[in-house]
Amino acid sequence: MPPARTDYVFRNWNGSIAVKPDHFYQPDSEAEVAETVREVASRGGILRPFGAGHSWAELVPTDDSLINLDALHHLVSVDAARKQVTVQAGIRIEKLNDLVAEHGLALANVGSISQQSIAGAIATATHGTGLAIGNLSTQVVAMTLATADGRLRRISAARDPELIAAARVSLGALGIVTEVTLQCVDAFRLHARLWPLPFEEAVAQIDALIHAHDHVRLYWFANTDVIQVMTYNRTDEPRSPGMPIGDYFRDVVVEYDFLKFLVENSYAFPGLVGPINRFANWAFRWTKVERVDRSDRILNIPAPPEHDECEYAIPVERAAHAVRLLRRLIERTGYRANLPVEVRFVAADENMLSPCYRRASCYLGAYTFGEQFAQPYFAGFEGLMASLGGRPHWGKTFHATRDQLRALYPLYDRFVAIRRQLDPAGVFASPFLRDLFA
Repeated sequence: MPPARTDYVFRNWNGSIAVKPDHFYQPDSEAEVAETVREVASRGGILRPFGAGHSWAELVPTDDSLINLDALHHLVSVDAARKQVTVQAGIRIEKLNDLVAEHGLALANVGSISQQSIAGAIATATHGTGLAIGNLSTQVVAMTLATADGRLRRISAARDPELIAAARVSLGALGIVTEVTLQCVDAFRLHARLWPLPFEEAVAQIDALIHAHDHVRLYWFANTDVIQVMTYNRTDEPRSPGMPIGDYFRDVVVEYDFLKFLVENSYAFPGLVGPINRFANWAFRWTKVERVDRSDRILNIPAPPEHDECEYAIPVERAAHAVRLLRRLIERTGYRANLPVEVRFVAADENMLSPCYRRASCYLGAYTFGEQFAQPYFAGFEGLMASLGGRPHWGKTFHATRDQLRALYPLYDRFVAIRRQLDPAGVFASPFLRDLFA
């Protein structure tokens, strides 16, 4: 195994988190992952994994050792009869989407972006939208863990139902995931429809929309009275023609750079947040659009400019009430929300630390650019979400305490017991995780 690097600096995707560990490992095989775990454990160290770093939570940082699995990015096998694929943990979701498509398969649901590693997305319960479809962790039927004793342990839903219910959303606290087997579905296309509705009309239709469509997403710019409704439904219609170069230049190049310019200037001139939101609302978001394409290409959207995110899952029956309360909160306090609020919907599941554990959920995402705006906005947002029984997205900014999490997750104590059993010396327990799961 190559020696550890000592000059590496980890930064998450928007630069809000940075750490220089004493040791950095980048193995290129499962055997090297296990050897790395043994080496760190033998000296009483701490080892934390990371993938794309597309997170705002303090899950990765440790002064001791970091491990990255970017070299483990291959398709291992395809079981066509079961519609299952086994992949190495470091594979990026965008590559995975293309690989499974080559075999006539697809992930049942994906998130808004696809730059994450599959292991990182699963470990934090990353989700898409669709009331009848679970987050990405629910698609895991088996995985391989390099546990604290340096062994490679294969676990599956069939043989180890309780352990996999803990390991699917583990935050990297149970071991280093090296491989995952995913339950796929036949490849499918989606028909996307996007249209604007007045705020109250859209909110009043939430329940009807999420039961009438396969996938629903809502966007709302603060300080405006319009919500963009996005629905996506399975279809046998042919794929829409490719985007003309003129439309691509306008919609992708100009729109993205223009949005970035507006957002950054709204931070430099706080009094412009409201007018800029209203202008952005008018300029390039709120027109009717229809398109048919491969499922992941419809569900993925261009990543917005670097920003901060805080997102919570609340019981789905409280969705409309929560959106109205968030609007009142922003209007009453004057929070500078210079990126849209995103609203999505996810099915209930049985994974111990899933924010959707045993309840269908509405995810509300509070996004903004600039720390000066983010801190007060997120503090107020988290308070509102707590009042609604919200569970935080593990990969985004949150300040829930150990006691709050214990109250929110019925199997919290069981997860802690499993963590202690698999990792009694705390090899994978960063300071952040020790605070949450002592």
